[in-house]
Amino acid sequence: MQIRRREQMSGRWKKIIWALLMVQLCLFHVFLLNKIRYKADDIWYRGCVRLNFPYVLYHKGFVFAVLGTTFVSAVIVLNFLLRYRKFRTECIGGMYPVCEEGLKSRYEKACVRAGIEKGSRKVIYKNAKAATPFVLGFYKPVLVLPKWVKEDETCDMVLLHECVHIRHRDTWYKLFLFLCRAVCWYNPLAYLICSVGRRDIEIDCDETVTAGCGKDERAGYGQFLIDSLKKVQERECIHSAFFCADGREMKARILAIMEEKRPYDMIAQIAAALLVTETVLIIAVSGWERIRKQQEQKAPENIYEGYEKPECFTDETLARMLALNPVGEDAYSKEVQSLSGKANGADPDSQLSFEPDGPWQIRLTRSGYYGESVGQLVQRYLYYDRDQIAASAGFLADGAYDHLETSYQRLLAGNQKEAVFAVVLREFWPETEEEIPSFARLEKVDGYYYAYYPLAVHVKMAGDCVFELQGIGMMDETVEAFRARYSGTDYSDVPCFAGKPALEADTGYTVRTSEGRLEMKKAGEEEWMTVPVSLEDLFTRGDDMDGALTRVQDGSCQCDGVKQIFAYGGCGSYGQSPGLPVQVVFYDGEAGAFRNSVVTKDYASVRRLFVSFPENGQTGYLLLTYDRTMWQECTTCFVTGDGGKSWKEIIVEDGEELMMHSLTMDMRFITNETGFITVRDSKEPHVLRTDDGGRSWGLSSFHGKREYYSIAYAPFWEEGQLVVDVGEEEYSKNSGIKARYFSEDMGENWMFGGFVLKQ
Repeated sequence: MQIRRREQMSGRWKKIIWALLMVQLCLFHVFLLNKIRYKADDIWYRGCVRLNFPYVLYHKGFVFAVLGTTFVSAVIVLNFLLRYRKFRTECIGGMYPVCEEGLKSRYEKACVRAGIEKGSRKVIYKNAKAATPFVLGFYKPVLVLPKWVKEDETCDMVLLHECVHIRHRDTWYKLFLFLCRAVCWYNPLAYLICSVGRRDIEIDCDETVTAGCGKDERAGYGQFLIDSLKKVQERECIHSAFFCADGREMKARILAIMEEKRPYDMIAQIAAALLVTETVLIIAVSGWERIRKQQEQKAPENIYEGYEKPECFTDETLARMLALNPVGEDAYSKEVQSLSGKANGADPDSQLSFEPDGPWQIRLTRSGYYGESVGQLVQRYLYYDRDQIAASAGFLADGAYDHLETSYQRLLAGNQKEAVFAVVLREFWPETEEEIPSFARLEKVDGYYYAYYPLAVHVKMAGDCVFELQGIGMMDETVEAFRARYSGTDYSDVPCFAGKPALEADTGYTVRTSEGRLEMKKAGEEEWMTVPVSLEDLFTRGDDMDGALTRVQDGSCQCDGVKQIFAYGGCGSYGQSPGLPVQVVFYDGEAGAFRNSVVTKDYASVRRLFVSFPENGQTGYLLLTYDRTMWQECTTCFVTGDGGKSWKEIIVEDGEELMMHSLTMDMRFITNETGFITVRDSKEPHVLRTDDGGRSWGLSSFHGKREYYSIAYAPFWEEGQLVVDVGEEEYSKNSGIKARYFSEDMGENWMFGGFVLKQ
């Protein structure tokens, strides 16, 4: 092999440079993860908007980037550990201690020349399957020789070479390169550095062995390397330091040992010094920046300190509100719409000439959207008497700290300069025992408690995009005062704050499904009674076009002081016995137990079931809907006079054509003779009425109908008046704004009485 000599730097300095570059790559990896987080958040946000991805994963880009890259790194390391364990097991299984005294003596001399202390010298081994000498292990490395090593001059070179590997701790160096490559597995530079680093490990070892040797000795060592190359039979593994390598690496090693001068070592030293300096500076600057931020953090600031609460809920507060000119229902929305496409307000990052002063002033990004200040100012008012420090930190961090949900908001009077808003806000209330503010109402919604705040809020512009709280009053009282002062202004669109109907709000019983059972409990009692019906039967319907039931269907049960009854079933095929007939399970107070009874076996494809016992536990009605086709269905009614033990289908004598209609929304009887069926309609309220126990039906009349309010729900008694609520959509029976109608003739005619906000 003809080798052309060339000047180069020593392997020792190249090893140092590769190690420093690997550290740089790992630092770059950390920097890259921080960059990826923003891109990942942006991609996920687009997915949320366009593909309905869950928003709960938004702002988790950094977490996913770390978990993703770490997972791949863990797989690489695990693969290495498995390979190492297999290799180590195979090596140990074929190893045996060297017995030749000559080899032991030569090994001791090699250890002395390599600088290995006597206490660190280990027993040398042989392995019949080994092709070349190698060092095995990290913490306590041992030298493993192939069977062909004999006591000759080449033996001294082999032993010295491997002893130098042990002295330089090259297995640890290779492990370091591998772990860095596993961390930066996506970076091709990491693989390149690992490759040249392994080569320079051998070059450094060769240079150490031939240090101080003459030209002929170097040439002899080079020839020895060439001869050893022929004996290589397997690839190098990360967990060992091998004596030989492939042809290209061998050529580089021979070039290195034949070069006596190292003119580039000075350059290598300068480069290493620069890399060390750069690495230290990067780590120091980032650490110093973090320490500086921690030191600059001030003690918790209380924005309320030195400020009193503004005057609220007083006659003076109401008088200041009444001084403003009233406006119509859509005044604020028109004002906001007029700003669409116009530059209004300021960039949140721009410097304004006026800054908010104290907790009762809010700076908005757009002054035209001054209604946005209302919820934030009420939030600050609430937290004045709560945890001021925690609230202050939240307000200073994001400006809003908004734990309030706006259920309703309407501009009553004024304009951008000074305004009064009617609002209903709510917040989750985790502790029902905790005292709520005097101006709040506690309501239970879907099993959770919420505090509702029906308020009138007076705000005034204090400067550029800054609005100040002037006062707060009760919404209903303020609206009535405006009605009295400005009789020409229509405030009928402002809803009264209403909870659930008395019939539904105070049932006296709680119903739940627990551990596969239906249970109910009377108010004031601790023991739950199990209702003898399986959840599979309870949730079975013949028509599941609206989806399978997962809870007791609205209207299909009545659990109050009058009656405790559940209706279910109604599936099968015509001409056959239904798979599950329509039936009821009810509590018989006289027997002190539940009873079951079949209502009918004649109807399949039942979609909805409604039960109603208006006056006592004996006379009651059951309505079922069936034969649904798109948005049409039929209804029929059954009556019982013995508390539900037996049922009789009611034959409609007048108004039979009305019993086929759009989808049924609700049903209730308010007396033993008078009842109502409400039907889905997109134009006007559709309410069927009977006053003879279901034998004849007619349509109720509505007067003062409001546009878009067409979905009626069953009438109910409230404070001695018969009322019905009509909404804009069909999925919020007990929440949202409803047009409320009153009747003086048992529901034959309904007069509009205003709007209510139901929760």
